[in-house]
Amino acid sequence: MMKFFRNKIAAIILGVPVFFMASCTEEETQQLIDLAISIFASMLGYDPNGENWEDTDDELDGDDVTSTSKSWEQYCPPVGNQGEYGTCVAWATSYGLKTTLNMIDGTWSTSNKNSSSYQCSPVDLWHSMRSNYSSEVSKGCGGSSFDPAFKAMQNKGVATLSNVPFNNQKMTCDGVSGKGLSSNKITTYRTVAYSADMSTDGKAYGMTVNNIKAHLEKGPLVIGARLGEKFMSWNSSAVITNDTKDYKGQHAYHAMMLVGFDDNRKAFRIQNSWGKNSWGDEGMIWVGYNFFINQFCFGVWSASNTASSSAAPRKTTGNDISVKVISDTEQNMDGDRTVKYTITNNGANPINTKDYSIIYLLFQARNLSQKQILFDNEKNMTLESGQSITVEKHYNIPVSVKAGNYYTALIANPYDEMEDDNQANNFSYMTGKNMASFYVTGGRLFNNSNGTSIVSSIVDKDHANAYRNSEVQNSLIRMKKAK
Repeated sequence: MMKFFRNKIAAIILGVPVFFMASCTEEETQQLIDLAISIFASMLGYDPNGENWEDTDDELDGDDVTSTSKSWEQYCPPVGNQGEYGTCVAWATSYGLKTTLNMIDGTWSTSNKNSSSYQCSPVDLWHSMRSNYSSEVSKGCGGSSFDPAFKAMQNKGVATLSNVPFNNQKMTCDGVSGKGLSSNKITTYRTVAYSADMSTDGKAYGMTVNNIKAHLEKGPLVIGARLGEKFMSWNSSAVITNDTKDYKGQHAYHAMMLVGFDDNRKAFRIQNSWGKNSWGDEGMIWVGYNFFINQFCFGVWSASNTASSSAAPRKTTGNDISVKVISDTEQNMDGDRTVKYTITNNGANPINTKDYSIIYLLFQARNLSQKQILFDNEKNMTLESGQSITVEKHYNIPVSVKAGNYYTALIANPYDEMEDDNQANNFSYMTGKNMASFYVTGGRLFNNSNGTSIVSSIVDKDHANAYRNSEVQNSLIRMKKAK
């Protein structure tokens, strides 16, 4: 039923002449367009949590661009279709970028690019990065980030589609480990550019036409983009130069592969993962330079199969600390509270707790600027690799805290003092049931009447009270720099 409905919607919004078109009123047609947009919106799945925006490739200038156009399309696999799953990162990085790199390097022959034996499996990468490199305890095929995807391809490799297929009908998303393939790894990956709202200092890096063109001359890239209504319903080989709406929240973000540019069009060429027949210019799109730089794109990444690539290997430290709240209870009517939590060293190196901060933060729902640090960790002990300790801490909420709805967050390394290879597991939030906020007044925190929840991410489905981990951490880094 869903397949039929999608085909019907696609036929309407993409201008295919069908017999029922004339029977639709303008209002009915708009309703179908809106529904089509909502369907495509479910086929996203980029989550900015856990990205390392600071570890960048060299920024290149206009002198490095030697041509007026570049295309890697001849090396790309056929346009894929991720279906009703938020797996765009896996499609962009494995099926798209890794397959294309193998074709460019000659590891695989372009004569075989239509064969599943010579296409990297997004399903395999999805399972590898979820089970090994992501701390998000999410159910179903929700969002993911580029860092876990690249780490999985770098350390474990990715199987082919013939070994781990995707039939577009049913996909198991939880509790499965990726197979990987030791002979099919990347060696390097780097951040090429990011927008100001993703950085810790509020400044963009490398987000210029010349920088991205110069990197594209060396090879294809992957991007994170914000999608609007025009993009969702695009069906043209023309250049998209603006959009009607900039969606907000986790499901606003989408990952795709950047495969070329053309100065005559003043546009970048992008391969999507929504199929060849139901969207875009046979599954591709041209995005105008100015629109791409100023609104559409928020992050660009490069990767390579070879250590001699201009993209230097992303450094790893062997450090990985995680924290988790166990409980937070009120001890008496004066507002005295006790929070119990664990600190775990998941990394390979011994780490002393004095080398980084652990804070407990109270921050207001819908107003992150209203925040209060409730306590700093005062432990001074070394945790060996694999060791975990449990800590109890007493605290009070200051009576000066403005009455309102709040969340609490336990955060390890909040100011990015320690080079932590996996920052995604540095957060543990306490909320009411179903991500409901707490009410604070007169120095007391009132739990949700239905109980409390401890979660690793506070991104809720409606995004009404949602904050990404990166938003919380960046807010704290800016606060520290301002002191």
